[in-house]
Amino acid sequence: MPTKGPKESDNTDIRLHRRLRTLYRCNGVFFQAQSEPELLQSICEILVADGELRLAWIGYCENDRTIRPVARAGYDVDILDRVKISWDSIDGGQHPAGVAVETGEPCCLNNIRADPTVSPLGSAAIAHGFSSCIAVPLVARTTQGDMVDLRGALSLYSVAPEPFDESAIEFYVELTTCLTQALVALRGDLAGDLAYDVTTLRAIQERKRSEEALRTARADLARVTQMMAMGEVAASIAHEINQPLTAIVANGNAGLRWLANETLDVEEARAVLKRIVSDGHRASDVIRNIRGSFKNANEERTPLDLSDLIRDTLALLHGELQNHRVSIQCELAEALPKISANRVQIQQVIVNLITNAVDAMSSVMNRARVLRVKSEIDESNHVVVVVEDSGVGIDPKDIDRIFDAFFTTKSHGMGMGLYLCGSITRAHGGRLSAAPRHPHGSVFRVVLPTGEP
Repeated sequence: MPTKGPKESDNTDIRLHRRLRTLYRCNGVFFQAQSEPELLQSICEILVADGELRLAWIGYCENDRTIRPVARAGYDVDILDRVKISWDSIDGGQHPAGVAVETGEPCCLNNIRADPTVSPLGSAAIAHGFSSCIAVPLVARTTQGDMVDLRGALSLYSVAPEPFDESAIEFYVELTTCLTQALVALRGDLAGDLAYDVTTLRAIQERKRSEEALRTARADLARVTQMMAMGEVAASIAHEINQPLTAIVANGNAGLRWLANETLDVEEARAVLKRIVSDGHRASDVIRNIRGSFKNANEERTPLDLSDLIRDTLALLHGELQNHRVSIQCELAEALPKISANRVQIQQVIVNLITNAVDAMSSVMNRARVLRVKSEIDESNHVVVVVEDSGVGIDPKDIDRIFDAFFTTKSHGMGMGLYLCGSITRAHGGRLSAAPRHPHGSVFRVVLPTGEP
């Protein structure tokens, strides 16, 4: 097989590049055109835009067996107005468009001057400098093979001789097939399933874009959820550890002040040191409990007397209550039924509620700061812990949000305390609620079921 010379190879590459660019532009028009005339005219203009073709026109078959031009672009387009183009065989020769319509096959004249079958348009074409032409039929059929009311031809003219080789003919046939489908789709002829194909293609493309967007959104949501979970865990640990550490610091400072006195109160110093040791153990218990949670260990639950636990907790917080000048009123029921619970977690609930009450009363200057803690058994044989304060109270608009994670009304708060209290209480089969206290303050109720572990 002979190889192509450099010049011939370059021309082939240029033509291939032009055809790919033409196909790309035509595809855009197939999907974007809003009317049939717009589609036809746009295709003709694209075909002559790159300079390889001098004239492109599209004609439809009429009842008198002529072909009527409906779109045209290029040079000397007025040539079409001076010649009657028929798709009947005549003695004087037949136009390529008529041959294409009659036979249903492409008709190519690569040398108009030398071709003996040159049509009546031939002399006019030669006079205008055209050297070659090709016509490709436009015929639409349904999937059952029935003819649709669409019949015509696409005709192309070039000033170059022999431009329409086998690959060029194949390219224009494929292009015309796509054009036919787009035309039928615009006409709304679903009988041929062509408009359905275009709609389906668009739907598939939309679905792919939606699926990709959904995958991206899911990945983003997973990252955000992971970050929120990490933030929640970090805030939980900080909140749990902060309270015993704060108590240790407060008691340590108190001990230093007493040591600075000229007369040392040994008993008071001993009490401070005991509270420091107790707070240290509490911090250790919190850490151990968190570590157990990360290891997915079963929560260690033991029988608990809530009245005893409240007394122990108030003793731990004695220094803080004193520093804030809070008076305590205890109404603890004796011989309460025991609950099955994790001691550290339930104590943390009580600590959180009491420290929140102290915070709520810290700005109160015109009345007594009173903390009331009560334990009792209700009519359903549940143990109830009530924590009341005489502080600023809860804004009614916030009453439904105070147990949400990260919700806080404090400038220095993290919004995790009440959220954790609610989570722990629910995990123990109980419930936590809040309500305003009249005339001042708030009331928190912890209700827990009784029973042995």
